[in-house]
Amino acid sequence: MAESCAEDDLVLPPVPLATGRRVDLDGTSRRVARVELVVSTEDGGELRIPLEHHHGGWWAPADRSGPAG
Repeated sequence: MAESCAEDDLVLPPVPLATGRRVDLDGTSRRVARVELVVSTEDGGELRIPLEHHHGGWWAPADRSGPAG
């Protein structure tokens, strides 16, 4: 297995990745309950990173050591 380099690691920026609490779906405004970043890997795997709502924005989680669970 090849070793990873720090430059290869996925890093989320220290800025909100989205803002707002409402979204328009099929002409209906709905309140946002959760925002996730979905990462798909070349081998078909999927990692879902739930974003945290703070100060009007959706931010990457403060604990980035790995997915919960």
